[in-house]
Amino acid sequence: MFASVATVRSTLEPLAREFDAGSLSAQEAVRAVEELGVIRHAVDGMLAKAAKRVADTSAHTARGERNAAALVAKVLGVPAGEARSAIDTAAKLEHLPATDAAVREGKLSARKAQMIADAATANPDAEQQLLDAAGEGLVPLKDACIAARARVEDPPKRSARQHAQRCLRMWTDSDGMVSGQFRLTPEVGGQVKAKLDAEVQRIFRSRRTGGEREFHDAYAADAFAALVLADGATSKQRDPNATVHVVIDHGALVRGGTAEGEVCEIPGVGPVNVAWVRELLGSAFVTAVIKKGKDILTVAHLGRHIPAEVRTALVVSGRECDIDGCHVRGYLECDHVQEYAKGGPTAFWNLGWLCSCHHQLKSKGWELGPADPATRKRKLRPPPARAA
Repeated sequence: MFASVATVRSTLEPLAREFDAGSLSAQEAVRAVEELGVIRHAVDGMLAKAAKRVADTSAHTARGERNAAALVAKVLGVPAGEARSAIDTAAKLEHLPATDAAVREGKLSARKAQMIADAATANPDAEQQLLDAAGEGLVPLKDACIAARARVEDPPKRSARQHAQRCLRMWTDSDGMVSGQFRLTPEVGGQVKAKLDAEVQRIFRSRRTGGEREFHDAYAADAFAALVLADGATSKQRDPNATVHVVIDHGALVRGGTAEGEVCEIPGVGPVNVAWVRELLGSAFVTAVIKKGKDILTVAHLGRHIPAEVRTALVVSGRECDIDGCHVRGYLECDHVQEYAKGGPTAFWNLGWLCSCHHQLKSKGWELGPADPATRKRKLRPPPARAA
């Protein structure tokens, strides 16, 4: 086995030395990325298994390292946390044969393998569903993982576990900038996200007529600083656009818990506790959209202004870029499919979400295709003059 690995390395090393990406055509470059991607996935899988073997045999002790993750991290030049994650994933894959097979075939990246292993360990019946979702991309896989774990966990216990795992860390990075990481429960995080998104949109609108545009991430940093450093008077003001929308089945609301096939979630965030929704139902900060209630799909408006009911329908239908293959959910722009200036109505069926990149392409003449009946996603085609 080891001799085979050494043979692969001896074959790959001269290829790497002679590899000239500049000589590749556009299509050859794409193909190279695809082929090398499969190789990388397979190698990452083997590395994780070898790292677990280091842990199983306590081989790190002979090197004077405190644990296997420290040894693997030192050899690979990666953070110890990444090495620990690889070892943990390899251990879980021993009980998930379908996922393990996909890893061996190079079909899953290390990140996808970790996500599936974590969720399928909690809910083994969801393994194949998670593998199917992995083929659609990281965002659909994340959604599937969240749903799989939520299906087998008692909602109050889930809320308590997530509350216990809340955290926030800040540090100074190698450039001297303050960086951070945080985890919040979906109930709290959904409200924070809505508040931050509203402030980002306010900053974006205030600067769109000025000089050069910046990335939305820069606006988000400004929004975060403004909200944290706001004085008392500013912090007491409530932005009406910072509403948290919750989608909940009528039966779940009445019963106090979800049954099979029912939902109680913040769109774009994930499942939340029904008890929390019932407590906050009367708050102006939370809007509950009950699926047995008013048919908001029929609401239309003759002006450009988007009524609250229609905007709510857009949010709960899936706040994600409408372009096929794009799963961006942050800093989206509401767009008329049929241009308002050309008679397109401000109705739910004629509105959608576009990320800034795809919105700019549409503004430059790229054309939206019909919506897929199942996903509501659309193809974005180049202008006719550039199609060739």
